[in-house]
Amino acid sequence: MLQGYIAKKWGDKMFENDMAKIVKKHAFWGAIIMALPTFGLGLIAYCYILWHMYYALCQRCETELKVSTVIAGIVVNFIVATVVNFVLAYVPIIGWLGTGFIVYLQFYLSGKGYIETLRKLEL
Repeated sequence: MLQGYIAKKWGDKMFENDMAKIVKKHAFWGAIIMALPTFGLGLIAYCYILWHMYYALCQRCETELKVSTVIAGIVVNFIVATVVNFVLAYVPIIGWLGTGFIVYLQFYLSGKGYIETLRKLEL
């Protein structure tokens, strides 16, 4: 009984902290890549980092990454990142920092949404 309480009280927190660290780390690197003025070349690295975030979250949950579960997220995130990068890439410094901030926020919200999706799965 006490063991179950401790596992529920602290185990879930540790799991959530691990998941949050995965999202924050990938959001940071995604923002750095997109903030650099690569004029579109950073989108390749962006896609890799985003896909890797989804993969790492699935690994942490001990489930498989299914293309059908993330393809919509990848497409939506890629479209947003492409538009933001295209619009802001040509505005020196302010545009680059704005792109980084938007991409960080995008990764964070996308990761949080995916974590919620993983929680609802019956594992």
